Amino acid sequence: MKKFWKIFGWICLGILIEFKFDVIAGTVYLENYAFHDRTYYVQMNMTPASGDLQILKVHTIVHHSLGPDYFATVYIPNFYKVINKKPYMGAEAIPGYTAYNMNMKRKYRDVLSTEDFIIQPNAVGGEIPATPVLIDFLNLKQSLHKDNTYQLVTSKNRMQLEGPEIAGATYPQKLGM
Repeated sequence: MKKFWKIFGWICLGILIEFKFDVIAGTVYLENYAFHDRTYYVQMNMTPASGDLQILKVHTIVHHSLGPDYFATVYIPNFYKVINKKPYMGAEAIPGYTAYNMNMKRKYRDVLSTEDFIIQPNAVGGEIPATPVLIDFLNLKQSLHKDNTYQLVTSKNRMQLEGPEIAGATYPQKLGM
């Protein structure tokens, strides 16, 4: 029986050292890593404001994330002017698009953000073909997911948002993501 407790003690000590003396955090980390895929959700809707202005509401979620540092960048086509936000210059430049930063906050195991963009078309009375609104999810090291599901269309001075109610993509959990 003494040998059993000696071996059991060494195993417990190894577990404590492995997880930096925090068993609960280590258990949660392993549970996240082993059992959950990471899912990226994007939800957009557009509501009319006064005149040719529209409010584009963008909601982003990283579900079951391991790390704390997630960022989302919204790329709005240059055919449209954003009235209430300043462009984000720290993002990768994509020709024909202006980047805007999402304010991502952690809530339990999710990282989420909601932003409202007041937009109007640059060309008055013009036709603007279907152009995707790009969302780039990234962390401090790499780009994790790019979404181009939603499209903005303007015809006869009427802006429309085309796309599903909610778009999502699921990836298996990996270390370093």
